[in-house]
Amino acid sequence: MKYSTLLLASSMLLLGCQSTEAPKAQAPLEEQKDTKEPIEQIEVTLEEFCKTNQCRENRRVQFNTDNGPIDQMLPLYWPAAMGDKLSILPGDVLLIEAEVIDGQRIGNFKLVTENVNPDKTIRFSFTQMDSSTGMMLSVKNPFPFNIKYHLNMIDFKGEPHQTSSCPVRQNLSVYESWPHPIPELILTDMRILKDGDNLRCIY
Repeated sequence: MKYSTLLLASSMLLLGCQSTEAPKAQAPLEEQKDTKEPIEQIEVTLEEFCKTNQCRENRRVQFNTDNGPIDQMLPLYWPAAMGDKLSILPGDVLLIEAEVIDGQRIGNFKLVTENVNPDKTIRFSFTQMDSSTGMMLSVKNPFPFNIKYHLNMIDFKGEPHQTSSCPVRQNLSVYESWPHPIPELILTDMRILKDGDNLRCIY
């Protein structure tokens, strides 16, 4: 099942990725669908989901593509925080309160408007770099341990594609960049990295 992206179709560049704490290039990853997404398993339409959940309304999305600028109003769209998953749109600056679950995972995401609990509030910013078509995601980790997560890029046809992401070290920020426009990022499987765990920028 495709994601219900409402953005206009456009040509995409090759799905390469640059992941950075100080930005550096990453090798392109194989494109494949993520079959573990909760929305795909439930197979509920956006309209049905929003009847019982607080969805985003009248969200304006603006970014540049090789075929010209995108400037679209989304009258209805998935919530930014959905349990243990995040939907991140271009221009988003999100403050997400999160809970440690079973000492291993991080979830129960809650979108907040103010950082009143700085010890458990993760800050996300997803922007376009200057006048180019490239995109940048910054993530600030408030926890006293390193964290890692999965990222999927949603293309202009609503298809998910795996991309690499770097671990976010304790009480620091990480910056991920891509040389092409991305209509949406889906973040899942946030978890705690233990001593000795892999710190490479991988999916």
